[in-house]
Amino acid sequence: MRAPRIVLFLSLALACTPGSQSVSTPTPTRSEPAATAVVSTSPAPAAACPPLRPISLGAINGKLGYPAEGIPPLAVIATRADDATVFRVLHTQRYPAGAQVPYTIAAIEPGTYIVVAYVEGSGTSLAGSYTPAVACGLGANCADHSPIRVTVRGGETVSGIDVLDWYAAAGSLPGRPPWTAALRAGDGLLVCNPYADSVNLRASAGLGFPVRRTLDNGSRVVIRDGPLGADGYDWYEVNLAADQLASGWVVGYALRK
Repeated sequence: MRAPRIVLFLSLALACTPGSQSVSTPTPTRSEPAATAVVSTSPAPAAACPPLRPISLGAINGKLGYPAEGIPPLAVIATRADDATVFRVLHTQRYPAGAQVPYTIAAIEPGTYIVVAYVEGSGTSLAGSYTPAVACGLGANCADHSPIRVTVRGGETVSGIDVLDWYAAAGSLPGRPPWTAALRAGDGLLVCNPYADSVNLRASAGLGFPVRRTLDNGSRVVIRDGPLGADGYDWYEVNLAADQLASGWVVGYALRK
């Protein structure tokens, strides 16, 4: 899996609780929702997908760390503080000892978010966040482990949201929403891009790979592989339910059970 890169066509601004030392920078980014020629794939009725919301999206980036030998596979989740059903999740690979690795979560709707990383397979017992203790340097005198709220504005990137604090008291961080679990091979899903009427089907996981075709909202697909994190998105390899020889990779947020 390739390390996440900052996406082009997005940038975010940050507002947070006292103790934040993040920097908000306008960053040109690339957004995945754009589509080209449409291919018919026996779509479900249009009512199967929620109405489109063509809004300006942002992104969050920073570093990931873990207080042990290497960084285990993580689910890094930005959850909106006032509505836990609005979120973005990025699944990461295992990283070697001593690493602090960059991450980006792209296509975030405007709002105020809490960013928490959960160790995959551990439930919510192992979780880290971006807190005032991170800005303090994580020293012995850095006692505030409450998560800092991050405000995302459309068209801007919020930088410096370093998820490095794994010392919060048990139960003090939000629990992981159940709908953030990775999709599984064999799952049958609908294409439902919230921001456009179709989604790109790419040759591999990442914005740099060619678009094989586009899929209308309502198209039925079956998961083959994934998630792989790249360019700020979770990607899944899918087969078209109506054509088992047609496959490619799509962004995870455009898939709906």
